[in-house]
Amino acid sequence: MLPFFDSTTLVDDPEALQARFHLDGYVFVRGQADTDALTDLRRQTTDIMTEAGWLDPDRDPMDAVATRVPTVEGEEDYHHVYDQIQALESFHAVAHQPGVTRVMQGLLGPTAFPHPLSIMRLVFPHNDDWATPAHQDHPNNQGTPDLYACWMPLADCAADAGALAILSGSHKLGLLPLEYSLGAGNRRAALDERVDDFDWVVSDFELGDMVVFSSLTLHRSLGNSTDRMRLSVDFRFQREHEPLTAGCLEPHFGRQTWDEIYEGWSDERLQYYWRDKSFPIVEWDASLHAIDDEQHDLGVEEKMRYNVARAQLARDHGWKSMPHIDKDYEDVRASLAAERETSLAAERETSRQGQ
Repeated sequence: MLPFFDSTTLVDDPEALQARFHLDGYVFVRGQADTDALTDLRRQTTDIMTEAGWLDPDRDPMDAVATRVPTVEGEEDYHHVYDQIQALESFHAVAHQPGVTRVMQGLLGPTAFPHPLSIMRLVFPHNDDWATPAHQDHPNNQGTPDLYACWMPLADCAADAGALAILSGSHKLGLLPLEYSLGAGNRRAALDERVDDFDWVVSDFELGDMVVFSSLTLHRSLGNSTDRMRLSVDFRFQREHEPLTAGCLEPHFGRQTWDEIYEGWSDERLQYYWRDKSFPIVEWDASLHAIDDEQHDLGVEEKMRYNVARAQLARDHGWKSMPHIDKDYEDVRASLAAERETSLAAERETSRQGQ
């Protein structure tokens, strides 16, 4: 896989930075985010995960060495931790850092602002089946076509630790249809032969590096082959006066209110800041995110296979499992045992008749 084109030297030249972005559908810049703030956020995040029993108690929590079966979005074990992270002031503050603002205003102009919907990814090792598949952000967020995502890890992140990869130039393909997939969002772009004209690119990230990409740019997570969790944040930016959907103004997953999240915060400038900005709110088009019944059925089968694999992983490592994946594991074992017994019975009957 080819490396990212490094656009760090273009940060002080907005016109050149924008030209590079429009050519490739992304820009990668090094050392723009406040590393002390990112390290503090990582510490607070790993403290929460340690308290929940996710991390090896014999290792430095900042290493984020996982010692439990992977849990994913939509599961209560995951959201018990994620809800606490969503309430961290230091998490939401990252999108407002001067270095981040500098890059985003260089790309979008002086009215660029971050959506309050902020995302952290908690990516377990040994969990490649759930690695985020190739997709575009527009079906999820919609609104303005000039919606840019800013992604950065909370520690150095090599490609094999689950870094984000970009299909350079793929924003030129336009909006692609969707298929079911395991992974964040449970959707992937339906790729056709046109993608063969483009190259996947990725680089090893150092703390403070970021990649910014268009809502039409294809991107995906690589597998995490280390023993550590990959922790990353991503924020969506747009210009004022351009449309957005109401969901982009709500907390990620919508499990908490902003008043609940803001309780105990010290900086009022981070709270409800978007209310002072001007933009039209447009209706979210469910058809852009829809998949057909066949894809839904496929999703049920894939999720069951994934749960069986996770249950086996828990047994292999001696980790605590979860009741719903254990049920799928036992159901599949029982089904396979029944199929085997039926097959053996048929063989015995065939043998008896041949005697």
